[in-house]
Amino acid sequence: MNRAKWKPRWHAINIIRDRNTQVTLYHFGIYVTITLALVTSALALHNTLRFTERNVVFVANQPLFLPILVCTGLVSLYLGVIASVSVSRERDRKTLEVLMYGPVDEAAFLLGIFLAQLLIFLVAMAFLFIWSNLAVWVLNLGFSFEVIGVLIASILMASVIVAFGLFTAVWGDKTRTALVVLILVLLLLAGVQIADQVVSNIIVSTNPSSNDPILIIRNALAMLTRLIQWISPYAQLTQAMDALVNHSLVSYLVNLGIMLIQSSVLLVGGIKLLSRKGARG
Repeated sequence: MNRAKWKPRWHAINIIRDRNTQVTLYHFGIYVTITLALVTSALALHNTLRFTERNVVFVANQPLFLPILVCTGLVSLYLGVIASVSVSRERDRKTLEVLMYGPVDEAAFLLGIFLAQLLIFLVAMAFLFIWSNLAVWVLNLGFSFEVIGVLIASILMASVIVAFGLFTAVWGDKTRTALVVLILVLLLLAGVQIADQVVSNIIVSTNPSSNDPILIIRNALAMLTRLIQWISPYAQLTQAMDALVNHSLVSYLVNLGIMLIQSSVLLVGGIKLLSRKGARG
């Protein structure tokens, strides 16, 4: 598209972004979510350190990685829900139809909401970065620049979830339908990842048999994880963490590229779908 058409579009994108950012920041929900995420991260860090101590593990590979995964997962889930509600709310109030008759088109509308949620996620990541530095200082841990790499990967993970929230809102028409689909899919993907992380840290018996329940659950979760690793942004973030631990820059960049492609496909798909269905659905 020509430059003359994108100039007013960017102006509309910035206005929608600012409006949605202010609405979210003025609501206490985002602050409750960030607080809950940081508290949960602290519990996850405590459990990781206790596991390391009880099992006489002298070195733990990046104990901050699991807390960061939990924190970013909770915040991104909340922002995905907010993005989905923002689209559905505009349609329910009939304001989306008014916007489409004005200077706003489908791309400007969805991109404005998308950028607003990413901006809020960056604010949450600033709190998480401060928290991680405090944890390093209090617990006398060794801070690594790999933590920054994980935070960068988490931004792309959040972009996939927010884009998926926008897509489900456009596809589902009604707010309830969009939220049910969004939450069920994301909780399923996140639940499998977190359960696999937790169960993999459980010590099985010295001579486990094929009927050992822990071993059966571990194998089942590992199989599910392999099945969803190419579509789950949580799986991509976990693989990016593993790549950083193993110092594999190529694998890390591949995971970032996959998440970038996922968010782009979902955004373009949402824009095309909204153009086809129209403001009224």
